[in-house]
Amino acid sequence: MFTAQQPKTGVVSRLSYRMAHKSWTSLIGNIPELQGVKLHDLRHTFATERVGLMGIEELRALMGHESIQTTLRYQKVTPQRAEKVAQMAFSSLPNFSE
Repeated sequence: MFTAQQPKTGVVSRLSYRMAHKSWTSLIGNIPELQGVKLHDLRHTFATERVGLMGIEELRALMGHESIQTTLRYQKVTPQRAEKVAQMAFSSLPNFSE
């Protein structure tokens, strides 16, 4: 999931977890509000927010998961999402009134 653009060539490639962790630790070092936030928290947030915006196979590839089962853990239906989907379904029915 971590990528970096090479400054000289502009080529985008995967960033090793070690380098990403080193950069993250350096970045949050002087920010009290971010103390205790782990790099893995960013991965989890990314996957949770993207799961409804792209195909599950695309997300699996971006996350680098070998098994789709690992990626499926992020696919949760929140009450807000369930309400939105229900409203969309009802609004598509003919003669539906609230």
